[in-house]
Amino acid sequence: MVEGLREHLVAYFEAHHRLVESGALQLLLSQTHPLLVSRDLVEQPANGSPVVTVEMVERALALRAPAIPSTRAVTAELRDVARPGDVRREIPFELLREGFEGPPVGADALAAYSTLFQSRYRALARLMRGRPELANLRPVSALRAGDGPTSVIGLVREVRTTAKRHHLVLTLDDDTGSVEVLVPQDSPAAAASFLTDEVVGVRLQLPRESGRLPRVLAVERPEVPVARSVGRSGRRRRAVFLSDLHIGSRSFLAESWGQLVDFLRGDGPHADVAEEVDHVVVAGDLVDGIGVYPQQERDLAIADVVEQYAELGRRLRELPARLSIVVVPGNHDAVCPAEPQPALPDALRAALPPNVHSLANPSTFALHGVVVEAYHGRSFDDLIPAIPGASYSRPTDVMRRMLQMRHLAPIYGDRTPLAPLPRDGLVVDPAPDILVTGHVHTYGADRYRGVLLLNASTWQAETEYQRMRNISPVPARAAVVDLSTLDLTTLDFSSGEPVRLGAAG
Repeated sequence: MVEGLREHLVAYFEAHHRLVESGALQLLLSQTHPLLVSRDLVEQPANGSPVVTVEMVERALALRAPAIPSTRAVTAELRDVARPGDVRREIPFELLREGFEGPPVGADALAAYSTLFQSRYRALARLMRGRPELANLRPVSALRAGDGPTSVIGLVREVRTTAKRHHLVLTLDDDTGSVEVLVPQDSPAAAASFLTDEVVGVRLQLPRESGRLPRVLAVERPEVPVARSVGRSGRRRRAVFLSDLHIGSRSFLAESWGQLVDFLRGDGPHADVAEEVDHVVVAGDLVDGIGVYPQQERDLAIADVVEQYAELGRRLRELPARLSIVVVPGNHDAVCPAEPQPALPDALRAALPPNVHSLANPSTFALHGVVVEAYHGRSFDDLIPAIPGASYSRPTDVMRRMLQMRHLAPIYGDRTPLAPLPRDGLVVDPAPDILVTGHVHTYGADRYRGVLLLNASTWQAETEYQRMRNISPVPARAAVVDLSTLDLTTLDFSSGEPVRLGAAG
C-alpha cells in the first residue's frame, strides 16, 4: 500500500474515535480491500477499548473470509499506536470501496428502505459522537423536560415552517424514536438550510415543562475535519479528470476528443505535462444511452446501445495504452438507474480496453496514495432546488454541501432514485482528497478543507433537450491534477490547439 493510504487509514480510525496499533495497521495494509475491513472494525462494538488490535483485525478477517481474498503477508509484532509517517511503496491504483455492494436483500421494500436509512444514520452518527460541541449526547427516547442542555443526533425526517413567526420545526429520528425541535428563525442555527434525510447533530435547550418543543441552540454536521491527513504521491504524477462523454450522440465533440488524444500522446504543446499523466478518470455518462429522455432518438448517431459501448471502447483505445483509465457509470449508462449504481455488466465491459477499471457509481480509490471519490452527480437535480442560492452554474457549491453532510444524495423520493441496499453506499467515508462529479455539463473547481472539488467537463455540445432545460454546457475542458501537490491545470480543447487556462494551487 502507499504511504498516503496508510495515513488515510489512521485518519479514518481517528474520525471514528479509534486508535490502531502498528501491527494491526500493517495487517490491514496487506489486505486486498483494507478499507472494507476497517469499516467492519468501526462498526463492531469496541468493548470499551479505543484501540484496534491485531486480534480484532484477525477476527474481522475471519468473519469476512472468503468474501474478501486476503493477501496477508504480515505477522504483527508491534503493539504501539501507529504513526502516519511510516513509509511503504506507492501503488498506482488501489480500489478502496464501491458504493454498490450487491442487490437488495428480501422482497419487503419498506423493510429494505428502513434498513438503508438505519445504515445511513449509524454511519454518520459515528462521525459525530464524542464531539465536545455535542455534550451530554442522548438518544431521543431519553429526552426529558426540565433536564437542561443536551444533544441529539438525528435523521431529518421533515422540515416545516410555523405560520406566524416563520420558525423552523424539524422532526428528527434516531434508532429509539422521533422528536420535534424548534429552530428560531433569527438564531444562528437557522442560517444553514436543512435537507430532508440528512443526518445532523443538534445542541438543545430542553423545555422546563412538557408540551413545549426543545429549542435548537447549535447545529453540527458530519463534515470533513479541518485538520486531517491528506494523500500525496511521492513524485510528480498527474491524473486527467473528464465526464459525460456521451458516446453515440450526434453532439459528441469528436474533434475536441482528437485534440485530447493528441495531447495525451505527447503531440503538440504541453508535452511536458502529458508525459507525467498516468491516469484518466471519467465520472459517468460514458455513452448517450437509449430512451433516457423524450425523443432522444433524433439526437443519436448510434442508435444501438451495445454499439455505443463498442464505440466507447474504440475511443478509449485511442488513448496511450500506458494510462490507467477509471470509469464509473451515470444515469445515461446501461445499468440500473437507482443509486448506488453497479459497474458496467461484463458483456459491455468486454468492449473496453484492458487498461480500464470499470467501477460502480460512486466509488472510492487511491491514485498513488491520493484518495479520490468519483460520483456522477445525478443528485444535483435534487440538491440544487433544495439549497438556497444553488445553481447548475456553480456545482462546487453543492459539492461543498455534500462534504458537510458526508453524503452524496440524501433526499429520498425526488428525481434521484435510491436503491434499498443493506448498507448506504452514498455515505462519504473516508473523506477524500479529491471529489469529482459530472452530470451538469459545466466545469468547476474549488477547495474545501483540503479537498479538491472538481466538476469535470462534458465532451458533448449543447443539445435541444439541454436548451429546453436551460443548461449551458462548458465542454471539452480537461482537469489535470498534479498528484504530488493537488495543483490543478485546466486545458481547453474546445477549438484549435489546446489552450492552457491556467493553474490553481
